[in-house]
Amino acid sequence: MDYPTTDILRMLSPKIAFLLVSFSLGELGDGLNIFQGVYLVGMGWNEGSVGIALSLMGLTALVIQPFAGDWVDKATFDRRIFLSCAAMVTALSASAILLVTEGNQDRVLIFSTKIIEGISASFIGPCVAALTLA
Repeated sequence: MDYPTTDILRMLSPKIAFLLVSFSLGELGDGLNIFQGVYLVGMGWNEGSVGIALSLMGLTALVIQPFAGDWVDKATFDRRIFLSCAAMVTALSASAILLVTEGNQDRVLIFSTKIIEGISASFIGPCVAALTLA
């Protein structure tokens, strides 16, 4: 029996759906850094610049996370919208690495997108927690 995609999604239990979303968002927030670092080294960046770029995301997320949790808790609109926006911004800023060409020594693009990625990724955890506990 062939089920349309929407019927299959409706058959998923909420626990399985939450597990899939949490896994995907976790990979989006932190899992891409490893592959991005290897990609940048392959494009001719030195390891120090790659370390700075990846550390910028972690440092920004460390500073912003408490404020992000507070903003998510005080949000009056649906937190799923907040989560969707944070995931989209994180994905778009992570995909900016595709604009790096071989031998490109201009690091401003990656440094700035890593800061943006750190800010947006710091909203993912509080949004998921708020949706789980609501």
